[in-house]
Amino acid sequence: MKKQMLADVFAMEGIAILGQWTTLYAAPNTGKTLLALWLLEEQISAGIIDGGKVYYVNADDTYRGAVHKIELAEKWGMHMLVPGHNDFKASLIPAIMEKLANAGEARGVVLVLDTLKKFTDLMDKTAATAFGVTAREFIAAGGTLICLAHTNKHKDADGKGIYSGTSDIVDDSDCMFVIDKLSAEGNDVSKAHTVEFTNKKARGDVSSTAMYTYVKRTGEPYSALLGSVKRIGNAEVDAIKKATERNVLLAQDEEIIRAILSCISKGVITKSELIKAAMAEADASKTRVKNVLERWTGDKYQEGQRWAYKAGEHNKFSYSLTTPPL
Repeated sequence: MKKQMLADVFAMEGIAILGQWTTLYAAPNTGKTLLALWLLEEQISAGIIDGGKVYYVNADDTYRGAVHKIELAEKWGMHMLVPGHNDFKASLIPAIMEKLANAGEARGVVLVLDTLKKFTDLMDKTAATAFGVTAREFIAAGGTLICLAHTNKHKDADGKGIYSGTSDIVDDSDCMFVIDKLSAEGNDVSKAHTVEFTNKKARGDVSSTAMYTYVKRTGEPYSALLGSVKRIGNAEVDAIKKATERNVLLAQDEEIIRAILSCISKGVITKSELIKAAMAEADASKTRVKNVLERWTGDKYQEGQRWAYKAGEHNKFSYSLTTPPL
């Protein structure tokens, strides 16, 4: 058993350890496949894991998408299997895991299942338990299993995604992360996405959180999308979280902000008159308008501030619009 043990080496830096079963949950279109491929390629290119022992089963893609990803996988020296081709079926995976474990050939093999619902019924406790037993035999024999799965439509108290299906997969996994999209900034042509991995279960020294960005541009190939992925440091994480919170507040206050901007543009610039006029235009309470007025006062437009004030005679405030940067 000591000979069979693997050192704590990451198949995905900070996320998935060799010799463990890691499950990554995310909502559709969060970028879980993109990030899984990027993290694997990073470790393969660094020589930390052997691409020849990585088998990515892509069971949730279009024909075109599968072709692009196979080209990239072959470039990295990694295997990509697509159900429906060369008589391969997703239903064969549990039997393959069992065979590898029984033959003593599981050691060092990294098996990635995308997405898990194609390989077992996540809503069926009996099926999920049976898959867990087979997966555990594969792991005990030195294999590494990484599963990608979906969250459901609900959020927890912290606004984070909740895994879909019974708890059996989470219970049987060694490590589990939930991936949430924090922001998507840009336009229809180019949009920068920021996502956060939050650890919910760990056996080993994995990250408690990790954050990545990627830029989706219309018409660009998948390789360009993959090349845009970046890992974000702590300082950038704090700045992005702050910006995300600010954008949420700006959206909530949008109607009153528009009313205040309109009133200032019309020459209503003293505080009491401005509050009164904005109340009428936005049909909002005095407290609400006053809070919005104070929240977005300042000369830093990029921080959400939309108007500034200066004190005049008898301590009267007069407001002017904050100029956006060029």
